[in-house]
Amino acid sequence: MRKSIFEIENRIDINKEYKKLMSALFESDTIYYHKLMSLFDFINEYIFNIWEDRDTFVELEEFFTHIGLTSKEHVSQESFLNFLELMINLIDVLNENYSNGIFCSIKVKNIFEHNIPIILEKLNYKIADMKSRKIIIKRDADVDSVLEIVPESISNLLLSYNDIRCNNIESKKSILKNIDLYLESDSNKKIFKSLDSKLWDSIATIVNKMGVNHPIQEEPFLSLKHDEIIKWYDKCFKMMIHLIRMKEIKNYKNERDILVKHDGGIKND
Repeated sequence: MRKSIFEIENRIDINKEYKKLMSALFESDTIYYHKLMSLFDFINEYIFNIWEDRDTFVELEEFFTHIGLTSKEHVSQESFLNFLELMINLIDVLNENYSNGIFCSIKVKNIFEHNIPIILEKLNYKIADMKSRKIIIKRDADVDSVLEIVPESISNLLLSYNDIRCNNIESKKSILKNIDLYLESDSNKKIFKSLDSKLWDSIATIVNKMGVNHPIQEEPFLSLKHDEIIKWYDKCFKMMIHLIRMKEIKNYKNERDILVKHDGGIKND
């Protein structure tokens, strides 16, 4: 049976998509602001230096090199994601400070705003807002399910764990340590521990015996390889999310009990 045009899969080729975006970025005479220029030249001259997160870099091309962009045709997945994240934030600054009227090319304007979210979805990533920044994170239904039931500082930590830059043991360790502090706080510890003592103990083993809160000092943890430690950290993160979600589910159950007990319970007609 024939598929409609909306059902034909467009598989992502990172280098192909990268070349499209780069071509649009450097296409001449696409923006008019005192003179005709490319989007790259406009961003470099008027946008990059008002971007709060540019660090000490003063030229856009210099920042490209910093995030691993050394070619306009070939790119690694990590550098491609860095490029997408950079463009998302720079286009956001552009939209906040200049009107759409500066664009002479609708194609160039839309290729970034339309294509990037689609590319990310196909790669199983998404854009998340974190204060004044937009970051690219892995799509994770478990994380999404608890973001609205924790303080903002904790939701930022949960999002940060899936940030494309959180790919090393020190980043993961730091985030787990801060989530553990939230779980261990005076007002939370008793509640979370009572929900599932075995789950609580499993989390405690990882954070206390595997280098998160204290240096690793005993076997079998001393014999764990680097990759094995990272896998345990990822498991710990999932367990923490589950524990946080259990607290909310318990609240739902309590609300249900109150509803049913109200006026002697709910009676059927």
